[in-house]
Amino acid sequence: MPQWKDEIRDLAQGLARAPQVAPGEIPDLEIYMDQLTTYLDKRLNFYSREGDAPFVTKSMVNNYSKAGLLPPPLAKRYNRIHVMTLALVCQLKRLFTIQDLGKLLAPVAGEEGTGRLYRLFLEAQGEAFAKTPELAEQLLSALGEDEDPARAKAALVTQLAVRAQRDLLLAEKLLDAIPQGEEEPKTKRKKKQGA
Repeated sequence: MPQWKDEIRDLAQGLARAPQVAPGEIPDLEIYMDQLTTYLDKRLNFYSREGDAPFVTKSMVNNYSKAGLLPPPLAKRYNRIHVMTLALVCQLKRLFTIQDLGKLLAPVAGEEGTGRLYRLFLEAQGEAFAKTPELAEQLLSALGEDEDPARAKAALVTQLAVRAQRDLLLAEKLLDAIPQGEEEPKTKRKKKQGA
């Protein structure tokens, strides 16, 4: 069996075991910015493409706060809702713009709504990632045994990218269909004078 296929299988198994921060694991206390970034970086750095790059930085937290994605801290302290929102935003920022993330989070503002969306995200992520080894086997079985490793990997990347493109396009279409806030009240037509 070619070594590059084992490499693909190992990567797929790694994704199947991707770390998550379950709501029950989030400390129920308020923490400062350094503690927040350190906690998320230790727990979710797996999702950073460059292994040594931080998952979340102070600048990111400040920018997301300014953009309205995060509620403001309370006396410079952050709580569970900040942790859940940042975990969600930092994992989805590779897919969506800040504006799109704002659309996604607007209807679920507050601890209950954010918690529900975050739990749904974790469940969907867990299910999708658990299927990665099976998906890898399906894609590998379509390739020939004597396939050049570089060409084979390029073919796999292309197939995976097409699936990601399809899913992202559908997600964007659904995101665009989310109503945004209250509509402006329509102005009343002035009655004709002199009638």
